[in-house]
Amino acid sequence: MREAGARLVALWETVGISLPWPRTIALWELNNLKHYAALAAAQYGGGGLGNSFRKWRGALGNLARGGEGRILVPAAGNPTLRDLKESGVSAEVCVHEILTTQPDRQRDYVDGIERLWMPYAVRNGRRWIGTYSTSWKNHEAVSIWALEKGWDTLAEHYSRDPSGDVELKTWMQIAIALRERYDDGLLHALAPTPLK
Repeated sequence: MREAGARLVALWETVGISLPWPRTIALWELNNLKHYAALAAAQYGGGGLGNSFRKWRGALGNLARGGEGRILVPAAGNPTLRDLKESGVSAEVCVHEILTTQPDRQRDYVDGIERLWMPYAVRNGRRWIGTYSTSWKNHEAVSIWALEKGWDTLAEHYSRDPSGDVELKTWMQIAIALRERYDDGLLHALAPTPLK
């Protein structure tokens, strides 16, 4: 992936009880869809990269029972990997959210997360890894939030009373109108993650 120009943002393991386990989630950063097309062509083409990817898929077939991928389109203000590194964000413990939105409303949801939910989340110990709509699905969005103090942030967050927060109330009213459901859970970073 690195030879093809992809940049690893993080590799996580799902945390049992909060999400199906054992699973891994990898987040790679690419420049654009043209960059993805070149990476896909390298994976399935001839030459060194094609051979390396075929070996990887063969080895992975012996380890995994399945897999699922998504092409993610970031929110307008999404931090890049460089931004995350420069700000010192640790991806050691994160919250991963997959949201089912009303059809064709995932970009509205993503924009709302950035404008309304992010200020509340940051005030309450979360750092924004990113929020994304998914390509080729008109009803899905993904958000990933780093817990600023790792596991301690989790306990602090749930001990607060959010009922007086105006941004949170506003966001919840909008979110309920845009989404059908959401699933979230915890992730713990694995060794190759550069955001430690």
